[in-house]
Amino acid sequence: MRITNNMINERTLFNIQQSLYRIARLHDKLSSGKEVQYPSDDAVIATRASNISSRLRELEQFKRNVDHIHNFIQSYDTTLQELSELYHRVRELMVRGANGTNTVDERNAIAAELRALKEHLIEVANTRVGDEFIFGGARSELKPVDEDGNILTPIEANVRRRANALGYSITYGLTVYDVFVLENGKSVFSTIDDAITALHQGDERKLSEISLKEISVLEKSVMEHFATIGSTARMVEMVSSRLEDLKLFNTEYLSKEQDADLTKVLTSLSMQQSVLEAALKSAAMAIQKTLVDFVGG
Repeated sequence: MRITNNMINERTLFNIQQSLYRIARLHDKLSSGKEVQYPSDDAVIATRASNISSRLRELEQFKRNVDHIHNFIQSYDTTLQELSELYHRVRELMVRGANGTNTVDERNAIAAELRALKEHLIEVANTRVGDEFIFGGARSELKPVDEDGNILTPIEANVRRRANALGYSITYGLTVYDVFVLENGKSVFSTIDDAITALHQGDERKLSEISLKEISVLEKSVMEHFATIGSTARMVEMVSSRLEDLKLFNTEYLSKEQDADLTKVLTSLSMQQSVLEAALKSAAMAIQKTLVDFVGG
């Protein structure tokens, strides 16, 4: 086979261009820190990295869901503790008012404190996290209780909050019907109003047989829901810990699949630069000079 000068020139230039291409690829890896940037670089690794990235985004969404749940649970925990203390104080006042030895002034003083506690309970029932009322159920944008103690949350909105994370369905919400309303539909605010009326009338029997029993039932209900919130909090902590482990594992996996070995890249880059320099020197000797080179000289 006859080797012409033109063939030598083309082959030499092709090899130089290939060497420059490899150097450019190594520069891309060095600047981006990634072994694979495009599917054409390595379809298998690119697909795997894309799947892991999608999984990480999914885990991030789960983490936001869990953080949202955690914020509400903390609010429920604090609110139920306060509610338990308030119900305990209401019960103490009813017991004191029902003993039959109080003067009119003493009964009026107890009634005044009960009225103040009712106002405080209304504020507790209307507790918000952000723009949402935590006891609003499915109508979290609606204030659960008005200024007079009337329940505003519709009965069809008596639905607890629910969220999904890692296949777990977490029910974590409470509504105004859970801790402020009796099974017969009577609210704690009506119970306090009845107790205040009984105090003004001196009706110790009504206080002891009706109002006191009703507030005791509500107090017990708060403690039961407090225990439920505690168990939900432990489950949320478990899911949150699991999410952190999965996120760490997938991040490390993605790094191993996608990140470039910078030491290896620098070594390859140095070698390719040496190859290019050698190729240029070889080309200078292999490519014959033309008349133009002499004229230019």
